[in-house]
Amino acid sequence: MRLFYAVNFEEEIRDRLCGVIRGLRPCCEGGRFTRPENLHLTLVFLGECPPGRLAAAKEALAAVDAGPFVLRIGGMGCFRRQGGDLYWAGVERTPALLQVYRQLCAALRGRGFRLEARAYRPHLTLVRQAVLKEGCDRGAFTVPAMKMQVRKISLMRSDRTASGP
Repeated sequence: MRLFYAVNFEEEIRDRLCGVIRGLRPCCEGGRFTRPENLHLTLVFLGECPPGRLAAAKEALAAVDAGPFVLRIGGMGCFRRQGGDLYWAGVERTPALLQVYRQLCAALRGRGFRLEARAYRPHLTLVRQAVLKEGCDRGAFTVPAMKMQVRKISLMRSDRTASGP
């Protein structure tokens, strides 16, 4: 099973992000747009884990002090990729967010989990494998500033399908 830790969004935030996605659709050829129920902020991606590791993954989450903190979202960026780009909404790297991330990583490493070595770049994926149509300017798209109170971190399971996660 594929596991990851995430912040799930309040309905208002999800609705606003869906509005941004609706604005992107007419300008993209192809692309895999994130479904509303899949909009989240990934904190740590564990990847494939045997069922026997689920208890340790839950223990790691319980060890984290994820007390309420403010998550700030805004702006749009793009990871350039061969075969289509990934467009994302930005997330501010606040001290509180980074503290939760570091605590979670330490708890996971302490339980023998191997984590990605790359730096944490918090973002919300809006569309994968997108190619902008001619005449569409990627600089014209933006994600309005929004914020929400985070009260809970969730351990999530992702099932990969032919159309993506």
